[in-house]
Amino acid sequence: MLLEVQDLGKSYDAPRRRNKAATDATSGTPRALSGVSFTAGQGEFITVIGPSGAGKSTLLRCLNRLIEPTDGVINFNGRDITHLPNGRLRKVRREIAMIFQNYNLVYRLTAIQNVLHGRLGYKNALAGSLGLYTEDEKARAFELLDEVGLGEFAYRRADQLSGGQKQRVGIARSLMQDPKVMLCDEPIASLDPKSSRMVMETLRRLTRERGITCIVNLHQVDFALEYSDRIIGLRAGEKVFEGTADETTPAVIRSIYEGDAEVMVDVPVEMPEAAGSPIEAGAFAAEPATGGAQ
Repeated sequence: MLLEVQDLGKSYDAPRRRNKAATDATSGTPRALSGVSFTAGQGEFITVIGPSGAGKSTLLRCLNRLIEPTDGVINFNGRDITHLPNGRLRKVRREIAMIFQNYNLVYRLTAIQNVLHGRLGYKNALAGSLGLYTEDEKARAFELLDEVGLGEFAYRRADQLSGGQKQRVGIARSLMQDPKVMLCDEPIASLDPKSSRMVMETLRRLTRERGITCIVNLHQVDFALEYSDRIIGLRAGEKVFEGTADETTPAVIRSIYEGDAEVMVDVPVEMPEAAGSPIEAGAFAAEPATGGAQ
């Protein structure tokens, strides 16, 4: 198994503990995550859903140690990375790419320059600061831009791209790392429906063609149902559901969101559970569109 997460917990007001029981004994400590366990195999597309504040972003950031977990174990590619020091963690992070909601691009640079930044984890400080890349790396960056449909925008500054284009540059940059896992934190939250679908289809294709494991946080439940091999539901920092899209029924979705009226999803009309629920048949909720149509 590529990734194994056991009893992962995060408490922002508690010191790092090496066992769950020690942390649980701390009374009154708020927990962003509590006892979350799951596995992820090569090439799986897993979506994490849940209300705002459920711990979705915290979970992803714990997996690559951008946030230090308070307790639990993270095994990646046969190795416990939970307590690795930063020097050794740098090599692990090459294989765990991160895609952000706000794109995390350098806007004064071109698309191709941003993609090349995916190799910074392989460079020493001098080569990275001077932007020294091999001809093979440059050729690879152009190939990846072509693969995400942006070859003609290689020399366009990032601040001149639409939201959907920026996110696809971010995907190409992540691929430059040669990752085994891609962690995507609300990658379509700021995009219109057309751009959202293009980004999701790109991510889904990569898992199929390259065997990259993709773990995605989403608010858009309808996209989760359409693209996921498996769905994990979080509520108040705890895992309350794990199953396939077919197993993620309207009743399950209601239980995850506890009647959150802002969450709606396409539900076939023949499914009687949808009637009268916050998840009405035929409803579709998209995030506000701030990106372009591409």
